[in-house]
Amino acid sequence: MEVLESSSYQDSRQQDELPAGATLLHGLYSIQRYMVRGGFGITYLARDTLDREYVIKECFPGALCCRIAGNVEAMSEEWAPQYDSVLRHFLNEARRVAKLCHPNIVGVHQVFEENNTAYMAMEVVNGDELLTLVEERPERLTSKLLRKILRDALAAIEYIHDMGILHRDISPDNFLLDENDHLTLIDFGAAREHAGKESRALSALLAVKDGYSPHEFYLTDVPQTAASDLYSLGATFYHLVTGEAPPVSQDRVAALAADNPDPYVPLAGGHWEFDRNFLDAIDRSLAVKPQERMSSAREWLDLLSEDVCSAPKFEVFPEGDLSRVISRLVEDTNKQVTQGMPGEAKRAEGPKFGGRKKIENKIDETRPLVDIFGNPVDNIDAWMRDQDRKVKGKPKAVGAAKVKNVKKPQSQSEPQLNPQLNSQPESHPPVVGGGDPGFSIGKLFQACLPGRRTPPSSAINN
Repeated sequence: MEVLESSSYQDSRQQDELPAGATLLHGLYSIQRYMVRGGFGITYLARDTLDREYVIKECFPGALCCRIAGNVEAMSEEWAPQYDSVLRHFLNEARRVAKLCHPNIVGVHQVFEENNTAYMAMEVVNGDELLTLVEERPERLTSKLLRKILRDALAAIEYIHDMGILHRDISPDNFLLDENDHLTLIDFGAAREHAGKESRALSALLAVKDGYSPHEFYLTDVPQTAASDLYSLGATFYHLVTGEAPPVSQDRVAALAADNPDPYVPLAGGHWEFDRNFLDAIDRSLAVKPQERMSSAREWLDLLSEDVCSAPKFEVFPEGDLSRVISRLVEDTNKQVTQGMPGEAKRAEGPKFGGRKKIENKIDETRPLVDIFGNPVDNIDAWMRDQDRKVKGKPKAVGAAKVKNVKKPQSQSEPQLNPQLNSQPESHPPVVGGGDPGFSIGKLFQACLPGRRTPPSSAINN
């Protein structure tokens, strides 16, 4: 390739961007500042003679041309036909885009030629690029908002596809979101009514974006269809969901050709705050083979509408499919289960039976044991042995009366003791004997004393 390198060429060549204050279309537009540049052109902020702001896109394929004495020229004689082809396509598509009228598509105000190139004057859209938001304010991109703007994007893409136009440059930096969450698709510099072999070669050189462009955008002999734009849209929303662009499509093709796993990780297998249909649709749009993607934006919209509006349907599955259905349901359910902290399940259970068990244990542990006269009993076993020794050393006659009175108490919880027992001083305990050699005053007191697990409402404690 012969590149012009004469001294006159070097002296006359200037910076690519138009300087602030430069005018266009006989002074109608005045350049305020340079904004950004891409493969097909340079974008400026400008004002007209009525002080209205516009965004002006200049056709400037930097790989093919340069600016000389204010005019845009091909970098070499060899590149002149290619530059002329890009300029011709730019003008044709700019005029077509100027006829578009959709709430989610930037409006084109005027198309004109000057400086041996072409320009598009577009309305100013106030908002942030989705790329800026995902990098600097990701908290704004909630799941609810992403569902909403995906529908807006699909509506815009369906509209331009119905007009016979492929955008071919869909990416997070070509969507603007304003303060009212209104989405606008911008930058139609790479748009094509049809993609012949010549334009595909130029597009591969100037407009591919790694991560967002499908593999057919890199090639000259593969058709480009609506599914190509949908791949780029899927890659855009993959970035918005995960925070990073998907793998480059060419790397995916190379991996599959080498019989290696696809480096793309499906969204549907991750833990994201989206329903399965939303994630499945993005995964499907990012299929390497165009025929495996959704064929139209309408098909994608219908899938989203199906997910939101359709009522649950009862299905009858053949017996052979039942196990697969159950396995799928179990798998989907398990995806919602997260690992808890140690002891969290027990804390979540709370006290059983209204906390009764916990309260009873607390009372048993703190309330002292007493005998029927209210005297504290520190060691129940020692106290019972002491009472048995005292009983064995007393006459049996007194005990006969006791046996008659206590043998059949009126109730289990309220034993009726002989008044003589209550009237005797503590130093002379009643003697129990008579016809029941196994009976002792110690056993009687054991029956009357509150046990270690006796409820606080027993008659003895009351």
